[in-house]
Amino acid sequence: MTTKIITILFGLTFLILGLNYGSPIEIMFQPGHRIGTLILTVLIGMTFYFLLKQSSKIKPQWFKILGLGLTGIVFLPYLWIGIWTVIPAIFSSDYPIFEDISEYSNKKGETVKGQFMRISGSIYAYQNRKIIYDFKNGIRISYLYPDNKINGIWNYHRFESDDEIINKTDTIYTAEFKNGRKIK
Repeated sequence: MTTKIITILFGLTFLILGLNYGSPIEIMFQPGHRIGTLILTVLIGMTFYFLLKQSSKIKPQWFKILGLGLTGIVFLPYLWIGIWTVIPAIFSSDYPIFEDISEYSNKKGETVKGQFMRISGSIYAYQNRKIIYDFKNGIRISYLYPDNKINGIWNYHRFESDDEIINKTDTIYTAEFKNGRKIK
């Protein structure tokens, strides 16, 4: 029973970290991104199935209810994310992916990419990802990085873009940032 509880806690911790930091592998081209999304969906689904199966095998009834309840609570945001990503990945010919629109780099060798995605019509998403390793072929290892962690002196490069929502000029400057905002 102890190993089942430890397994459930480890699995839930892994899934919660996935919600906070995103998938560590980014694929920036199609159809690779679509295939990666579907493979990740299957792996997450199998993890939930395994956790539910382990939770249902625990003997004291209140442990069983607790395990199923916690797994169900963590499942809800994954279900929401799945509705917005998996369904378009399977059925849409115009599947949106994040594009790099800016880059922050500092003297420590850290790089953070700002990304933009038009989900549909007037629905947009922005995110920053700290790059751990870039394979230079459209695949990289990174994690979600909040704006408020961009502090200190950074080189900022906004890429030229064809999207009417994003500034179309290619801009490069060095500035001091605090909480992701340039200090004047």
